[in-house]
Amino acid sequence: MVEIYRIEKGAEAWKYKAYDYVRTDAFCVGQGIPIELEFSHDEKEEELQAVLLVEDHKPVAGCRIAFPNEKTGKIERVCVVREKQKGGYGRSLIEEAEKWLKEYGVNHIVISSQDRAAGFYEKLGYKLNPDVSPNMYDRHHEDEGKKQEAKSQSGNPRKPIPGLGFTCILVEKYL
Repeated sequence: MVEIYRIEKGAEAWKYKAYDYVRTDAFCVGQGIPIELEFSHDEKEEELQAVLLVEDHKPVAGCRIAFPNEKTGKIERVCVVREKQKGGYGRSLIEEAEKWLKEYGVNHIVISSQDRAAGFYEKLGYKLNPDVSPNMYDRHHEDEGKKQEAKSQSGNPRKPIPGLGFTCILVEKYL
């Protein structure tokens, strides 16, 4: 049986560690993303809001949520441990994240993703938006000038991230 946890300020320490475990397994071990790159832009633990799926007392999937603006929610770092991929956990994870975002009154959800996952998100009702940079809604683009810069660069063809073999894309859904 899969248990769903919401991680937010004041959550038990094991939940944060479990989410980090899933990210490490899926991204660092499974895809070869350097650990320092994977965890270099993390928010402080007390600011993290994430969804965690646990099955038989083992973490199997996780994602975090963020709020780049009042009516937009962002689902980030969607991951499933390698041995459980393609088992429906990603769908359950996204459905729970969407449910949580709706509770906040969000009517627009964005996900920056690897290009190879586009089909998965399209099956869940998301649409690829090639006209907007995948970085448009990142916390790293705090001021409007940087957002405009990201938008103006969106006309450039996307290039694979050196050494990682994928391109980042933006998918979105209006509720």
